[in-house]
Formats: sequence, structure tokens, C-alpha cells
Amino acid sequence: MGIKMPKAYHKMKDQIVSIDIADKEMNGFLLCQTSKCRVPVIFVDAYKKRYADKTVMVAPYFRLASNDKPHLRECKYNTLGQIEAIAKDSDDNVLRAIEEGHYSFRLNVIDETLRTLNQLAKDESNSDESAPWVSMPPAKVYTNRGKLDSYLSTMQKIMKLRSLTETHDELREIISLQYGKQTIKWSRFYYTSDDFKKCYTYIKRNNVTHPLCLEGIIKEIAPPQEKFKFHVLKLRFPWVEPDNDKIINLIAVELVIQNDKVLSYIQSNSSFYNVAVYSKFYVNESKVHIKQNQEGTKKMRFLNIKGNLYHPKQIVLF
Repeated sequence: MGIKMPKAYHKMKDQIVSIDIADKEMNGFLLCQTSKCRVPVIFVDAYKKRYADKTVMVAPYFRLASNDKPHLRECKYNTLGQIEAIAKDSDDNVLRAIEEGHYSFRLNVIDETLRTLNQLAKDESNSDESAPWVSMPPAKVYTNRGKLDSYLSTMQKIMKLRSLTETHDELREIISLQYGKQTIKWSRFYYTSDDFKKCYTYIKRNNVTHPLCLEGIIKEIAPPQEKFKFHVLKLRFPWVEPDNDKIINLIAVELVIQNDKVLSYIQSNSSFYNVAVYSKFYVNESKVHIKQNQEGTKKMRFLNIKGNLYHPKQIVLF
């Protein structure tokens, strides 16, 4: 198991090479850049990924040449080693070891934190507006902001680690997601843009009460409107083919920014356009829109996934 690497050690040149000068011809000569590790790694080239309105390049990286030769446990590119480090700095209420090499992450604590942040945002703005999914005040309100920051920090670190792992299965094998008495599958918790439609369907068909993580590409930050005072973070629509009725069902992920610190954090890191966010989400769909152009008639429907951002640590930019 491993984490994507921006640099590697070239054993023939006896030097560290960065990803921007690497190529496939170096494969066979590359090792982990950590001096005490030095397991074989390979270069993975950039590739194109198609979205509904744009094609983007996915950045290249170095990864393990074989899972049979993993990074040393103490290497910073060893996934389990990084989880152990996160757990050591985390509150046991959130992330705790249940046996050697296995951890339990309590999503209900994150749920309560998000509810509390919503209430705090509402109180501080002297407004009756609140997130649509909040039906009642949290059963337990944490007034210690240090605790809130700690819980969110742990979630952010796990999100960042998930975005950097070489395969989607690695964290699933190490961290069990608990929500009260329920065990939540990772496939029902973390969604990349390829799975936004699955996420929409999951929320629509089930009474989803736990937070979710969504990973995608930032499309824009929409400014406040006359009748809506918040900025809105919008992600790019995944590429979809028309359905049997020739309707293009665009999955629109939007998060209302309810804290200026969140907006400042995104704007100050504008060079990063990949994003992972976590929130409580709800869904709805629009009417079918019909557009006429030179290519003919185009029918579109927006399948909306909507959430709220109260704290910068709900976001990972990379």
C-alpha cells in the first residue's frame, strides 16, 4: 500500500528526480525518495479526463512498482504508517485503534460537529436561515471550538490521505466507518466524480443521515445574488451520455459557503483546482431544459447534490 509521490530517487543518476522531469524511460531505475526505504517505484504519466464541459489533464505521479514490496512502515508514503500518525494526534472520540493495523472512525461525531457549526453560523449571523438538512438542533452541542477544530482536522487529514492513495481500496482495508451502530461502506462514503451519479442515487433512495465526502474539480465560485447572500462552490459536471429519452442528466454538486474563512481559504489556494469536500448532502432535480443550437435540440436535466461549508477543514485542495 502506498501514497502517490511527487519525487523519486534515480539509482543510476544517484539523485532525486521530480515528477515534472520524469518519464516512462526511467522505470526500472526509480526508487522511493526516502533514504531508508528505497523500494522500487514507477512513473505514471498524465492522462486526459473528460468532463461535461471540459477535458482536463490528470497530473502524473510516482507509485509503488509492486504491492509485494511496500514502503517501510516508518516511510511517509506508507498508508498505514500515516494513519497511525493521524490517530496518534487525534481525539479517541473520532479515530481509535481497535486492533493492530485496524482503526474505527466515528462519523456520528462529524455529524454532530456539522450540526453545531450550522447552529453557530446561524447564531452569529442573527439569521433564521440554516442548512436544509438540519431538522432539529444537535442532541449534543460542543461549545469548545478547540474540540470542533480537532474533530474536523482529523476528518480533513483522512480526506487528504484518501485523495493521495494509489488505489481506492487502501483505506477501506484499514479504517472501519462507524455511524452510531451502523457500519458504513467506503463506497457509500467517499465518491469521486466518476461516481457522482451513484452518490445522487444513494441519497435519493435512502434516508442518508451521515456525512459524505465528494472529490472533483472546481468549476467556479458563484457570487451572492440579490435573494441569496452566500457564495456557492460548484464542481464540474462529470461526463454523461444522454439517456433513453435523449436527456443529458448533469450531476451538479454545489456547496453553500456559510463562512468567510472558507471562501478566503479557497481563494488563497486558487492554484489548486482538485478538491475533496465533506458535508451532509441532500438532492433534488430540475425540470428538463431545452436548448436550440446549430447542432439541433439539446435536452438537459440537473440532478443536484447540495451541501454546506462552515469551516475550512471541510475542504482539501490539491
